[in-house]
Amino acid sequence: MTKEQIAMLVRTAVLFLALLNQLLLVFGYTILPISEEELSELLSTLLTMLSALWVWWGENRTG
Repeated sequence: MTKEQIAMLVRTAVLFLALLNQLLLVFGYTILPISEEELSELLSTLLTMLSALWVWWGENRTG
């Protein structure tokens, strides 16, 4: 499988999960039973981790 095919499959899976989440919300179900404050903290932590990995990868890629 090529990189392009893997990337396409990942994008399709993410889109499917987003659409499934939206559909469940329309019918009153929540996938993640967490408060807005917990969600904010989770997203903040995730963004911090991703930015740290991005910088680490960029610094260590050139060698």
